[in-house]
Amino acid sequence: MFEKLYKSSGLIFPALATIAALAVSGSLDAYLAFVATSWIIFGLLGLSLDVIWGRGGLLSLAQTAFYGLGGYFGAVVAINMAPTYGMSLVWALPCSALFGALIAAALGYVIFYARMGALQSTILSYTLTLLLWSVTQTFKLDVGAATIGGDNGLSGIPGFVLGFGEEAKKLKPNAAFALVVCISAAVYFVTYWLMRSNFGKIVDCIRIDIQKTELLGYDIRKVQVLNFAYSGAVAGIAGALFALWANYLNPSIFSVQEALLVPIYVLVGGLGTLAGPFLGALIIGGLSFWLGGGAAGGQTTLILGTVLILLVLFLQNGVLGALGSLWRRFMPDPNNAARLTGAVQIDTEVLEDILVEAEKTAGPAKNLSTDEAFKRFGGVIPVNKVSRDFTPGEPHSLIGPNGAGKSSFLKTCVGLYRPEGGTISLGDEDITKAPVFARVRSGMGMKNQKPQVFGEKTVRENLWIAAYARTKDSAKSDAISAQILGMLGLGAQSGVQASALSHGQQQWLDIGMVLCLAPRVVLLDEPAAGMTNEETRELSVLVRTLAKHTTVVVVEHDMEFVRTLEGHVTVLHQGKLFAEGDIKTLRANDAVLDIYLGRGEHV
Repeated sequence: MFEKLYKSSGLIFPALATIAALAVSGSLDAYLAFVATSWIIFGLLGLSLDVIWGRGGLLSLAQTAFYGLGGYFGAVVAINMAPTYGMSLVWALPCSALFGALIAAALGYVIFYARMGALQSTILSYTLTLLLWSVTQTFKLDVGAATIGGDNGLSGIPGFVLGFGEEAKKLKPNAAFALVVCISAAVYFVTYWLMRSNFGKIVDCIRIDIQKTELLGYDIRKVQVLNFAYSGAVAGIAGALFALWANYLNPSIFSVQEALLVPIYVLVGGLGTLAGPFLGALIIGGLSFWLGGGAAGGQTTLILGTVLILLVLFLQNGVLGALGSLWRRFMPDPNNAARLTGAVQIDTEVLEDILVEAEKTAGPAKNLSTDEAFKRFGGVIPVNKVSRDFTPGEPHSLIGPNGAGKSSFLKTCVGLYRPEGGTISLGDEDITKAPVFARVRSGMGMKNQKPQVFGEKTVRENLWIAAYARTKDSAKSDAISAQILGMLGLGAQSGVQASALSHGQQQWLDIGMVLCLAPRVVLLDEPAAGMTNEETRELSVLVRTLAKHTTVVVVEHDMEFVRTLEGHVTVLHQGKLFAEGDIKTLRANDAVLDIYLGRGEHV
């Protein structure tokens, strides 16, 4: 019961809060209703940041830019249309949302497709806001009946008008408060649904591990731009509501103070909670209103600042985050199942069925070929003109001492490293310049050296998001993830958070996610690391079974594991192909022993 209520809390409590706000809207003092309306609008602005920061992982300081631009654009349209046709909301809200989304999409395209880091992205977003603040102080333009007067701002904005025609009257403060509550609630519930949808699940995965999400075949930059555009639309709607509420806009809407207040709303209420920004805006606005009424004896700023610092320090995920942590104490811990599991055992019959079915849907195995593949990092050359063909039928192992370039070679093949020279082919397709997600969609799957799983997600959710990348069908993804769970023997751990699994179990889960993609070429970088001897034997069975249906390339230091694979072995040294053959022959090769043991002319 507690668990169901917790999962539905994002719907139930905001709905109750909306009903309560509407119930008291008629009895509020008119001035308090007027001021409280601005708190709701600021909460909506905070929601726009929570979408891109709390869920998307990017701290954007451009939300007030989208908010202000959306407000100006919507207000100009409303000034020209509302006096004749009424219904100021009909003109202002869609125009503001669209304009905010377009500006956010343009900025997002620059940030994400230029592959900027988190700090660079935040600085660029802040720069846009400061630039707008500077420009709008001198920017003057007449647009029909609207006059943007630079530092004098934009006045004559109609209030909240619901009626049609010239005689339509604007709403009084209490009715306007109720209207803004309804609009903000509608935007919240749409956002809640979006973040719970498959799109929202992908956004969460990008925040948790952006590289792994792309290795599953998702076009992460497209998703990021769309999410940023949506946050811009929400900010634009908030800007339109603010313009209609204040009947006036000026460049201060782009000020530093306004830009930095928005993250505070989010942090106080709860980052990533969606409802938190509304609570944060209510707490800050309510405290300011109460302290400003004389209760603080002229020390409003000092007291408010102290309270905010205490809230952020002691409630690390805000008020709602702290309440959520308290709530979870009353629920059974699903991660207990992780402690009760034994070693993973592969069901080879199920694995064979999965691979045969994958071959029917994704096609036959493909060859992976490199011709003079070359990758340089300054003076270091980890991949030095390597030419190699990998074919299905037997496992292929890459061995060599540390620094030989084994992992770098795999990363160059999958596109994590862009080669400076040579070509890489997948089947008959030249993928040398293809992005990572395109290579994965063409049939390549890779498990990196360290297990990459989405720690906040359950075991089943990890497998589901991998399967969905290929199928784009929820029902099919459910079936595939259930199959892989059964094959790995992790059914009892399906509801366990991936972060609670042991290192070896995370390795298995990562491999399972790769199998969900039905890859035609499988790259495994040190898959046996952290596994027990029993698990390593099971892994050997899995790799040999995989090699019957796909092309498999394994990087591994465990020579006994490589021996059990009974496949072709390639030795790399200093980025170059050094030797190849079966493991027995290579163990007897003095040159190979030299580079491993650090002796002789080959070191």
